[in-house]
Parts: sequence; C-alpha cells; structure tokens
Amino acid sequence: MLDSEVIPGETCRTAETVPRVPSMSRPAKILWVSCVGEKGGAEVYMNNLLRRLDRTRFEPHVALLRPGPLAQELKEMEVRVHEFPTHRMRELGAVSRTIGQLTQLIRQEGIALVHSNGFRAHVYGGLAAWRAKVPECWLVHTAEVRHWSTWAIQRIPTTHVQGNCHRTVDYFVERGFPTTLMWPSVDVEELSQQSSRAQLAQKFHVPTNGRWLVMAARLQRYKGHAHFLQALAGLPVDTHGVILGGSLFGMEPTYRTELEEIAAQLGIQERVHFTGFVSDAELHGFLAQAELVVHPALDEDFGLSVAEAQALGKPVIAFAAHGPQAIIEDGVTGRLVPIGDQTGLERSIQRALSSPERLQAWGEAARSRAQKHFSTKAAVAQLHSIYAACLRTPTNAQ
Repeated sequence: MLDSEVIPGETCRTAETVPRVPSMSRPAKILWVSCVGEKGGAEVYMNNLLRRLDRTRFEPHVALLRPGPLAQELKEMEVRVHEFPTHRMRELGAVSRTIGQLTQLIRQEGIALVHSNGFRAHVYGGLAAWRAKVPECWLVHTAEVRHWSTWAIQRIPTTHVQGNCHRTVDYFVERGFPTTLMWPSVDVEELSQQSSRAQLAQKFHVPTNGRWLVMAARLQRYKGHAHFLQALAGLPVDTHGVILGGSLFGMEPTYRTELEEIAAQLGIQERVHFTGFVSDAELHGFLAQAELVVHPALDEDFGLSVAEAQALGKPVIAFAAHGPQAIIEDGVTGRLVPIGDQTGLERSIQRALSSPERLQAWGEAARSRAQKHFSTKAAVAQLHSIYAACLRTPTNAQ
C-alpha cells in the first residue's frame, strides 16, 4: 500500500536533499546507458521519462550496449543513440573496451551526466563516468542478492541512486548511498495508442468472442507463468490466456518450451497464446481488452505492467510481492493473494470473473489510483531535480 511518504514527485527516504533545477543557458547532455536493445519494464521506464524530459534543460543520449529495436523507437523520440557491439559480461576484454569507448564518447560529446539504467549498466556507466570525471545517476530496479560480484559493483563510484521501491531504497540507504525513491511511471497519453481487438485477434489467433485473461511479463521462471497456466486450466473453455513477453538477455531460453509442455499436459494448449515481444500499441491493446490481468510473480520490486493495466481501468490479481502491494489496493482495485498460494489465486480469479459489476468497480478505482500515484508528469519533475543536484555535485566528491 502507498502512504504519504511514497507518492511520486516527493523525495523520500533520501540521504540528502535534492534541490531545484537551476536555469541553464544550453541543455546539459545526459547519457543513459542501457544493456539491452529490446524493451522490458526497465526500458519502458526509461522511455517514459525521456519522452517527457524538458529538452530546453536536458539533451538526452542513449548508449545501447546491445543492438535491437529499441534504437529505432528512441530515434523516433529524437534521442541521440550510440550503439555498441554485443558482448557478454564474462568477456572481460570486451567489457573493458566498451567502458573505454563510453569514456571517449562522454568526452567527445561533452556529456555532463551519465544515467545508468540497471545494476549491470552501472558497471559500464559508473566506471566510464568516473574515468571521465562526470557525475553518474544510477537507476536501480532491485536489491541484488549477496554475491562477490554484487559487492564489487557497489564499489563503483556513483553520485546518486534512484530506487524504484522501498526495499531497494532501504538497501542502498543502509549502505550509505545518497538515495531517492522514484516509482516507475505510467504515460497515460501513450497508453491511448492501442491496437484494436480485431487486429489483435487476427494477428495472434485469439478468438474475438472469448474472454481474454492477460499476463504481461518477460519469460523468466520467477514471474510465475506456470501459476497462470494452472489457473487458466480451471476456467471455462471460452476463456483464453494471453502471455505477452519474451526472453531478455538470453536468459532461460528453454522456458517457453517448458510452458508449452505444461499447457499441453493441462489440456489447454489451444487456449494459450504466446505472443513474444509485441509493439506498445499491441501491449496496450491486450491490456485494455483483457477481462482481467493476472500477475503471479513470486518476487517483484514493482511490475510496470500492473500499473499500466490499472491506468487502463483493468483490475489486476497478483501475488502479494513487494511491487504489486504498492500498486494494488486489495479489494478495491484488484486482489492480492499470498505468494505461491495457487488455490487462493484460482479462487480469486474465478470470483472476479463471476461478477462483472465487481470487475467494473475495481477497474474504475484502479484507473483513478494509478493516474494519481504513478503519473509520468510527476516522475519527470522529480527527475529534473535529481539531475540538477547531480550536476552541482563536484566530480572529485565521487
């Protein structure tokens, strides 16, 4: 649940005060560092902020460490994109070369501030910023598990940490980092760009006259897709499950095959539709056309698709992981189920689908709540202040 301490637009649980954006004669160049060329939640988060960034104050650049379709979308947003050859972090020589190239890019382009998008991105952005003697803002999406590599990455200098939830913020504050809570945001205007039900049905072979139960999450086991499939098996045959998303970073490449095998064992293979990665319009269309959105992640610091579904007026039923607890008001905008409680998940879905009136009431409340607490406008105003503070921090203080 949200409280007054965590409403976006306010600086909370910080180790220092973030002042206002100063006036600038020319825009300061900001270089975001992204490890992927596809779009997961972290990349949607980045795009939402860049789309609304005040270009009279800040000129956005993005360094993509893996080529992909994200580059074209950024270019269409009039963002300068710098693409680097694909490599793995175990290839230490390639990592070192890339950091050197980023350092050179920072110096040649006159980059004033580096913004690393994620834990791995900090290896590149943090070291390149340190070598180039410019400040770095580090956006962290999760508090990583204890490991020697985690310890090493946290030793890389940074000017400021943005945490996307209380758990992440607490983790970094306890370790002495200047840290600000900044919830991921939902761009309501962008959500209005939607493919129609007929277009989606034709392209992805989903019957138009059935109920659509939707799950939007990249294909990783902790996201709980198997729980979604088991719940679908207990629903009427006119209910079709749509699983949006693919595999990022090449992780768990056999997972989709495993899920297809589970669907076959449950006898629902004809009612499950794996779309892989889809366009924004298709994603928004599926969420908007869903009877209900389900998010059974076993661990989740936020869950951007949960906030997007709620902003579109769709109730969400989710396991009560950290992020969904912040987004969903239980019994008002959807339902929270104890993590891993398969029976509870199935009963909650069945009860929700049995009451169109409840679904409508939850959806209306969800739209209002999401637009109030997770708006991009408030997040961008907060980001402007964070940038101003970082730009005023002497680089030798790193």
